[in-house]
Amino acid sequence: MRFYKALLFPIQFQILAYSLLLVAFIAVFINVYVAILLFLISFLIITAYSGIEFKGNKYREFNAFYFIKTGEWKGYEGIEKIFIKNLKTSQRFYGRANTSSVINVEKYIAFLKFSDGTTIELKTAKKKAKLLQKLDSLKSYLHTTIQDQSR
Repeated sequence: MRFYKALLFPIQFQILAYSLLLVAFIAVFINVYVAILLFLISFLIITAYSGIEFKGNKYREFNAFYFIKTGEWKGYEGIEKIFIKNLKTSQRFYGRANTSSVINVEKYIAFLKFSDGTTIELKTAKKKAKLLQKLDSLKSYLHTTIQDQSR
């Protein structure tokens, strides 16, 4: 089973990649080599993601580029639990007149804990309900429970 964690490039790079893809289709009529280069760069950004894969009693955390996954397989004896914690961050923005405003953001992070004590991060989301929905298939596959340790 594969569980996708996140994209490796932020949304700004994703928009840039789709723009480069459009330019690559137009550049085919002008210069084929430039079009191929732009296509490869945009396809690299679009297909880059990270995840975790389970097969039997082995797992691997991987990064994928061009749909080719790289990561080392590791064995595990059992899975203790999936748990969720919250993270509160604040960021201060300064305006022109040296006035500031603070933006507080709360994120929820899901972790997977193995029986040997190893913990790996699974997914991050802004809303707990959305995170629980994405973890549902993994929970049923691993036959474990989700513990909510957020405040």
